Amino acid sequence: MRATTACSLTTSCATARSSPCRAASPSLRRPPAQPRLAPSVRLPRSTSRRWPRTPSTARPPTPARPQPAAASSGVEPVRHQVKRGETAYTIARLYDVTPRALAEWNGLGQDFSLREGQYLLIPVVQREEASTAQDDTPAPGSGSPTPQPPSSSAPLPEDEPSAASSAAAEAEAESEPVADIGQSQPAAPAPAASNAAMAMPVSGAIIREYSKGRNDGIDISADAGTPVKAAASGTVAAITKNTENVQILVIRHPDEVLSVYTHVDQLKVSKGDAVSRGQTIGAVRAGDPAFLHFEVRKGFESVDPLGYLQ
Repeated sequence: MRATTACSLTTSCATARSSPCRAASPSLRRPPAQPRLAPSVRLPRSTSRRWPRTPSTARPPTPARPQPAAASSGVEPVRHQVKRGETAYTIARLYDVTPRALAEWNGLGQDFSLREGQYLLIPVVQREEASTAQDDTPAPGSGSPTPQPPSSSAPLPEDEPSAASSAAAEAEAESEPVADIGQSQPAAPAPAASNAAMAMPVSGAIIREYSKGRNDGIDISADAGTPVKAAASGTVAAITKNTENVQILVIRHPDEVLSVYTHVDQLKVSKGDAVSRGQTIGAVRAGDPAFLHFEVRKGFESVDPLGYLQ
């Protein structure tokens, strides 16, 4: 029995080795295959990573255009058309400006020559700015500006010479000897030619003295028809008339000095003529009273003629 069983087992084993089942069932000798997992996906550590931004297509705000500054409120100069008989001196007096400013604004020459119909720009008077500055001055106690002289803001009224001043002038004229030229009134002393730069154009009393801004020369009393003489040697620079048809004669001297003769008549010279000191250039014009207006100018500025006559 045992032999039979052992033999049977041996035969079973041998049969099993050669059996096709073994080849057909590999699972009998291999471990079962592990299931494959899907590959893991790595996620970013943080979702707050800054990604490049797409450039904005929005237009930048347009800057506001600067507003034009307000136009200055300065005073516009007046235009004046020259009429027949007008001169730079008469126009300057009409608008209360200096002949120098009028000439500089309009490019006039040293002889102040004008032509009829010419347009001139009248300089803006600075006293308007001064009056505006005075309006803006602080209250008293907070620093008061230095007051300006009255002549800088408004011309003073022209006062007629008083009887006392006329009498003093006549008394001074009588106190010194003068040549008798047939005048019915006291004559002013004639300065010595060797000392004075100029000679008196006529002999007579000074009835109106020089006052800058009010009277740019002196008025010398003389009878109508009295010869008017050149105060110094020079050249006739201009002959013209003012708005009242009164003759004006200008003589140019060395060192930019000009002598001006107004209220003259019966002229003996022409523009461009050379004249000598003491030469007769005309006669005193008739008037009530009759007188000669005489000015001396250094460049464009008037000066006191007595500084040249004494």
